[in-house]
Amino acid sequence: MSRVVYYHKNFKVLKVGFTDYVVVRKHQSSYSQHSHLKSLHGAINLIKLIDSGRLPESDYLKESARRILKEKEFYSLKPA
Repeated sequence: MSRVVYYHKNFKVLKVGFTDYVVVRKHQSSYSQHSHLKSLHGAINLIKLIDSGRLPESDYLKESARRILKEKEFYSLKPA
């Protein structure tokens, strides 16, 4: 079971189980664009970086951003 724990513009964070979080787009009918993270803090930071147009430095967060965004949106991000 999951529940929404954070909203920010076009994204929401779902808590799945006891320690896992999933970042998804708010208005998608399916969860095809999503990414799993281990902490709420990491999920919120990812969303804020994407919202500010910056590419995360971490390889893991870069891959998470690529999974959440459309290809054109991902390549428009600028290095942090």
